[in-house]
Amino acid sequence: MDDAEDYQQHEDIYYPDGNIALVAQWKDPEDGHVVFRIHKSVLARSSSVFEDMFTLPAGEAMELYDGVPLVRMPDTGEEVEGLLQYLYSNPLLSLKPYDPDTPLKVRPLLRMADKFQIDALREHIVVQLVSDWPQTIRQWDRLESEIKIKEKASHQDDWYGEEWPNIDDQYSEPASAIRLARDFNIPEILGSAFYHLSRIDIEHDWNASRGVDKHGEPTRVSNHHDRTARWNLLEKDDYVSVLRGRSRLKAAAAKTLSFWRVSSRSQASRKKNPCPPTCDADKFYKFWRDLHNDLAATLDALGTLRTHVEETLVTYRQDICIDCYMHATAHLRSCRLKLWERLGEYFELPAWEESAEESSSEEEES
Repeated sequence: MDDAEDYQQHEDIYYPDGNIALVAQWKDPEDGHVVFRIHKSVLARSSSVFEDMFTLPAGEAMELYDGVPLVRMPDTGEEVEGLLQYLYSNPLLSLKPYDPDTPLKVRPLLRMADKFQIDALREHIVVQLVSDWPQTIRQWDRLESEIKIKEKASHQDDWYGEEWPNIDDQYSEPASAIRLARDFNIPEILGSAFYHLSRIDIEHDWNASRGVDKHGEPTRVSNHHDRTARWNLLEKDDYVSVLRGRSRLKAAAAKTLSFWRVSSRSQASRKKNPCPPTCDADKFYKFWRDLHNDLAATLDALGTLRTHVEETLVTYRQDICIDCYMHATAHLRSCRLKLWERLGEYFELPAWEESAEESSSEEEES
């Protein structure tokens, strides 16, 4: 057993009027043990696990420290410290939107929240994570537009030798988010996180692209304007999901938008609203053919489709009639929505698989 005389009292979370002491070893064993003197009521009101523990009768062999019961924690000193800082709001747990380091920062807190059933802490973290990863295609498009504006400003500042925070350091990183979601059952963020990851070249690695400058400050050493991922955090199943999802998404987009299937309106539509002589079928066909080729070459099907519907198609307004233009716009928007809604299927995500099994069971029962 370690010597209590070697314990170090925490500099902040050690209250003289506390009625219980928790001791834990720092992550680095050489740093020794740390003691937190706190109040049972603070723990009990937030955690049913602590509440139940404190109702148990104290044994005769109960250890004491500084005159109060001592509880040895199997968790690291950092984990206990983070939990108590949250419970005492010291400092207040504040998570920056889109912080790429959020999954790394909250991992120990989530583990403690689940272990001690502190639902408020878990909810606080999950709400921010869900906010960081779009849940609808409209939210996705808004975020992509915001990023594009900042990327343009960053490139412009480069011309004048001005430094601009790298986009990669301002927005969520997918690999760490995926691992957190897998480990702590947060399926809501997996769809957009996996899609974003599928757009990133595996050579664009978060750690490999970063280093320190001559002043010892963090800096980018490669892939300066590329999005990167912490590929080393992923497990085998994650790699399988991202590779299969990337392939399936590309195939689904190509199938849905095969230019020979959607290059013109239906016969019923043409009969109701005939194309005028100025509507150039050949140029309209070229639009669909170019789109099909672009989809075959891209890793960002949703982005490519959006570009074609919002920018490329507009350049054809003088060559095709309004009905064909509206037909193409509606079809592209519908396709993007369908692809988004089926991300869970493409990437084999738990929530999608569960809903698919439930639907299958309901069909069998009926």
